[in-house]
Amino acid sequence: MNTPVVSVIIPAYNSQRYIEETIQSVLNQIYTNFELIVVDDGSTDGQRDLIFKFCNSDSRVRYVYQQNSGVSAARNTGFNHSTGRYVAFLDSDDVWLPDNLSTKLAKFETGNFGLVHSDAYTMDELSENMSALMSGREGNLLHDMLLWTGTQIPGPSSILVKREVLLSIGLFDTNLSTSADHDFFLRVASRFKIGRVSKTTWKYRLHGANMHKNISLMEKDILFLYAKASANRLFKGYWFEHICFSNMYLILAASWAGDGQNKSRASHFVMRALLSHPVSIKNIFNRIANRW
Repeated sequence: MNTPVVSVIIPAYNSQRYIEETIQSVLNQIYTNFELIVVDDGSTDGQRDLIFKFCNSDSRVRYVYQQNSGVSAARNTGFNHSTGRYVAFLDSDDVWLPDNLSTKLAKFETGNFGLVHSDAYTMDELSENMSALMSGREGNLLHDMLLWTGTQIPGPSSILVKREVLLSIGLFDTNLSTSADHDFFLRVASRFKIGRVSKTTWKYRLHGANMHKNISLMEKDILFLYAKASANRLFKGYWFEHICFSNMYLILAASWAGDGQNKSRASHFVMRALLSHPVSIKNIFNRIANRW
């Protein structure tokens, strides 16, 4: 078999409920010159046997086991076992539509992009569409990502990235969990142009185990992420950095006031937002007043 053009990496931890649907969505791709590497992150459920069924029936599917180390480490392990010129990451509870790879490979031919992403529909635990559309943007997106003005890249399951980009900017930061994707996207955007396919080619699953629902972990990760971005001089100037930090604090305030149900913690981050950039008082009322 020729060297695959695309390496697809699925990090999987206790994914017995969804893993078959996720793997099958890769095998259903119109574009077929790929390898699929499923990294078992020390699971304790029955997903291993389900994955092996695919390995036995399709030579493109490979199983890799590691001691439980987290999703970032699993993605990195998958990359270290991969050979493709392009790399795609797919979470073990999401699914691709059949034209996902072919559409993104075609997009790379239209410009000098380091990473290409696409739109998504949300779905529930039963794989029923929820109609919500997740979409991002195209271009030089670093400053908008740092400002946190909206979704720039919908998520890791949406991306196809050149291997040379990963070798240039590094892999996923294992110090992070909920913000590892954001950190990775920031580092890509700091050096490469981002491409977007304005078409829905995958589905993001919403359920109770989604990591973004852990507000305490989200807080820890975001504070680490922005400190790291500052240390790496990703901000274009002093005041721009203060505005970005203020916006980030407002996101945390809104998260604590809403999903976190902790007004004291929300107030703490409102004050930090004001201290970082006093003009943000207008944003404070616009963003979180309706959540108190």
